[in-house]
Amino acid sequence: MEIILELKNVNVSYDGKQALSNINMKLPKNKITCIIGPSGCGKTTLLKSLNRMIEQEIEASFTGDVLFEGQNTRTMSEEVLRRKIGLVYQTPTPFPFSIYKNMAYAPTYYGVKDKTKLDALIVEKLKQANLYEEVKDDLGKNATKLSGGQQQRLCIARALTVDPTVLLLDEPCSSLDVKSTEKIEQLLLGLKEKYTIVVVTHNIFQAKRISDYTAFMYEAELLEFATTDALFSSPQHKKTQAFIAGLYG
Repeated sequence: MEIILELKNVNVSYDGKQALSNINMKLPKNKITCIIGPSGCGKTTLLKSLNRMIEQEIEASFTGDVLFEGQNTRTMSEEVLRRKIGLVYQTPTPFPFSIYKNMAYAPTYYGVKDKTKLDALIVEKLKQANLYEEVKDDLGKNATKLSGGQQQRLCIARALTVDPTVLLLDEPCSSLDVKSTEKIEQLLLGLKEKYTIVVVTHNIFQAKRISDYTAFMYEAELLEFATTDALFSSPQHKKTQAFIAGLYG
């Protein structure tokens, strides 16, 4: 099993309140890892620690190390790191202009000037996100006019335009209906052939459906990390057992 991300003794606190407590974790390459646990246990904080977005939060204090492909992320520029490790937020955040401009924004910033190459890249990534057939005749449409599920897939496609290695998603289906959720899940299952995917989800059934590995967090601690089959069939911790049995959430 090839490891792409490793957390070593990671601690995060907000104004003195512990949000992550001594997290040690190894994330395998080209797999989907889901992070589950009750609200407020530190799932999103853990996700934002992986590409140093946590450093943008003034009240947050971070200690420990995160290694990406063996390199300490603190030795990498933020621009390079966040190009390699993309983050898609819980609420879809399309820019308030056209679908095309949303898709062109990042690659243009990073130096893709040739329109033929840019057009080909946009088509490729929209296809990867299973969105192209739905929008191909209307790329000039304001992206904020898309449905919630389409906006989320657009944000995923937009993140893919810079060719990341890892894709982080924070509750990508929390506001979506069943059909849109199914499309996102099928999209993620297809993407793991090329990308490593880490998903925070409140939906344990989603974790069972799509993930190869599952991490269970409780009160800032990583209580259990195992293959999804192992964690759900024979959890080792009583709190894990109770959570997946629906006794609390």
